Amino acid sequence: MAKVMKKVDAVIVGFGWAGSIMAKELTEAGLQVVALERGPRRDTYPDGAYPQVIDELTYNIRKKLFQDLSKSTVTIRHNVSQTAQPYRQLAAFLPGTGTGGAGLHWSGVHFRVDPIELRMRSHYEERYGKNFIPEGMTIQVFGVTYDELEPFFAKAEKVFGTSGSAWSIRGKIVGQGRGNPFAPDRSDDFPLPPQKRTYSAQLFAKAAESVGYHPYDLPSANTTGPYTNTYGAQMGPCNFCGYCSGYACYMYSKASPNVNIWPALRQEPKFELRDNSHVLRVNLTDDKLPA
Repeated sequence: MAKVMKKVDAVIVGFGWAGSIMAKELTEAGLQVVALERGPRRDTYPDGAYPQVIDELTYNIRKKLFQDLSKSTVTIRHNVSQTAQPYRQLAAFLPGTGTGGAGLHWSGVHFRVDPIELRMRSHYEERYGKNFIPEGMTIQVFGVTYDELEPFFAKAEKVFGTSGSAWSIRGKIVGQGRGNPFAPDRSDDFPLPPQKRTYSAQLFAKAAESVGYHPYDLPSANTTGPYTNTYGAQMGPCNFCGYCSGYACYMYSKASPNVNIWPALRQEPKFELRDNSHVLRVNLTDDKLPA
């Protein structure tokens, strides 16, 4: 018998951070959502099961959680006149494959955008003049301000279980000694206190302070204690094992779609995840909507 298809209001291509967040938001709005992920279904177990997960040959050398560039890749060029070439060797750009995407193998560094980054062209034109930016450079103004985005940063940090030291909250300085004095203002503190400083980090901070720098605690989507996020997903405290970037976290400490969002979506009848579903093109109707 042919499979009966449910009415679908939204189709999401890719189930990394962006796709999983969109799926949660859309189902909360009452929509029937299907997410398509080209890779296999992954989770903390079995993909993050100890001790297999700290196999450096499998994960760090053979890059199990990364996209296989011999099968599919992106292209790159330095300007519009060049012929785009395929990206064949992983370096700083590390696309993931499978549910969770790059959000499964990232390290957990969780900075907010700097307000200047959102108006980079205007910032440099005001500072150095309109002739400072070379012709053809794609530097731009994003059309949205940090103040407009701030509530969403605060919401995301509560979902991720982000740890850190705030410098200022609602204009009041609260983080002298541990916070980043150059960070933009916040509406609320981090959900969790910062990671403890190792002995080497303490020595580095002392040396940096002695020459006038401002060492601070890195905003980290790695929990410093037991945490239950706003979706009811539970996380455990980081044990400083060091197997973050390139690995699935076996402690449930590093934020990932699989730990922080997927448990809530798994119970949502309006959501369906289809793994091993490689989208090659999107067919449009005459009025430019997905067919």
